[in-house]
Amino acid sequence: MAKVPFHIKHFLQPPSTEIGHFLAGDNQLVVCNGCNPCYKMGKLIKDLGYSIIGTAMEAKPVRSLFNYRRTSAIQGVFATIDDATSDDTQLFYSTGSTWTEIAGAETAWANHAGIDVEMEDFIGYTFFVGYGVTDGFIPSRTVTSTNTFGTTNTTDMPEAKYIKRYRDRLYVANCNIGSTTYPYRVYFSSVPSAGTITWTVASDFIDVDYSEEITGIEENWDRFVIFTEKSAWFYNQDEKKKVWDIGCSNNRTIQKSDDYLIWANKDNVWASTGGKPAPIANDIIELLRHSTYTNWRSSIVDGEYNLYLGATEANGITYTNCLATYNISMGMWRWRELYDTLTSMCTRLTGGDDYLWLGANDGEVHVKSRYIDSSPIYTDNTKPIVSHFRTKAYDFGDPSVMKFIEKVIAYAGYGGNLQLFYRIFDQNNEIDQKFKPIGTLPKVVNILADKSMSGYFIQFEGREMGTTKSWEFYGLTAVIVAETGI
Repeated sequence: MAKVPFHIKHFLQPPSTEIGHFLAGDNQLVVCNGCNPCYKMGKLIKDLGYSIIGTAMEAKPVRSLFNYRRTSAIQGVFATIDDATSDDTQLFYSTGSTWTEIAGAETAWANHAGIDVEMEDFIGYTFFVGYGVTDGFIPSRTVTSTNTFGTTNTTDMPEAKYIKRYRDRLYVANCNIGSTTYPYRVYFSSVPSAGTITWTVASDFIDVDYSEEITGIEENWDRFVIFTEKSAWFYNQDEKKKVWDIGCSNNRTIQKSDDYLIWANKDNVWASTGGKPAPIANDIIELLRHSTYTNWRSSIVDGEYNLYLGATEANGITYTNCLATYNISMGMWRWRELYDTLTSMCTRLTGGDDYLWLGANDGEVHVKSRYIDSSPIYTDNTKPIVSHFRTKAYDFGDPSVMKFIEKVIAYAGYGGNLQLFYRIFDQNNEIDQKFKPIGTLPKVVNILADKSMSGYFIQFEGREMGTTKSWEFYGLTAVIVAETGI
C-alpha cells in the first residue's frame, strides 16, 4: 500500500457553496460559518460577537438605524421603532451607551407603524422620510443639531421612500404628495440659501422608466444613481440616462466603499466602479436565493460588505439569522449565524474606527466587536457563537482508489476547544455518511489507522460552539494510506 502525507497549509481560496468536489481547490472551504479567513491571511479565526447598547427601547423590531454626523462634535445614532402597541413610530438617539426618546416624533408619526424610515444629514439637520406596507408614507420631518424634532425645511417637501444628498441639493425618490403617489419620480430641493432649503414640487423633479417604480438611490462618481428593479439611471443635475439593465431589489443593500458601489438584486450581489457592474456573489448564490430579499440589510466596515440574509440554506445546511460578509480587497465571502434576528444595520464611527451596529427584532441594538478591541467580545450578547468549517472531499489525485487515514496532525495558534472531524465515503453515499471525531484542540496529533473506515473520498471539518476566546486554526497534515500509489 502507498502512504502519502497530505497538507492543508492555508485557506486563501474563496469559500464557496457553489462548487463540486472535483472542481473545489485543496485550500477552499465549502462551509465557512462563523470563521474568518480574511483577518490573517492563510489561517482561520473564529468570528467575534456583539454586545448590547443600553437596553431595549420597546419589545419591537428596530426598523431603522442611522449614524448622524453633523459635525465632529455632534454625532450619534438614530433608531426608529414601533411603540408598545404598534400604532405609532418612535424616534430614539444614542451617543454610545443609552437610548433617549426624541419628543414629537410619535405624535407626528401617529397611526404609522411598521415603517422603514430613511434618513440623511444636510445643512446641519437630519431629514426623515419613510414608508410601510400597511400604513403608507410618514410625514417628512427634520431634527436639529440639538435633537429637536420639527418641520424646519420640510414645507412642501414630498413624502418619500428614499432620501439622499447629492452635491448641493437633497433628493427624495418614490414619492407621495397628498393622496397621489409618484413611484417613478425624484424630487429635489433648492440650493441652500442662508442655511435653509425650499421645495418647488411643480417643477423640481425628474422621472424615470414610468413602468417600474424606483427601488433605491445613491450617489457616487459625482453622479446620482437611481435604481428600479431591473434598471439603473445616472443623473448629473443636467441630464439623465439609463446606464444598466441591472437593478436593485432592496434600497438597504446599497453601500459605497471608496470607488465601489455595491448592491443586491434577486439574481446576485453587484459591484461597480462606474462602469458595467460585476456579479460578486457567485460563491454564495444558494444562500442568496434561499433568503427573502425584503429582509436584506447591509453595511460596510473595514472594507467588508456585510449583507444580512436572515433564514436561508445551502447544500442541505440551514442557517438561522445568516450574515454574509464580503472582503472587497480579497474577493472572499464568509457567512455567520447570529443569535438575534436583525431588522436594521448601520456603521457607526467611534473613536476614529468604524463599528457595525445591529438592530434586532426584540428592540435591542448591538455593536459588533473587532479583533483590535482592547476587550473583544466572544459572545452574541452573552449567547454562544457557532463556528463551523468544512473542506471539500479530497480524492488525492485518484477518485478510483480506496484510502484510509493513518494519522492526523493539526496546527493551531490557539485551540480553543475546536473539534476536528472527518468522514470517508465512496462514490454514492456522501449524504448518508456521518462525520466522526478526530479530537479536540489543543490536542494536535491523533492516530486513526482504521482500515475499516476506507473509501474513495476523505473530508474534514471543524466545529465549536462557545463563549470563550476565539480559536485560531492554521491547518493540518493527514497521512493517507491507499491501496495503490496516489
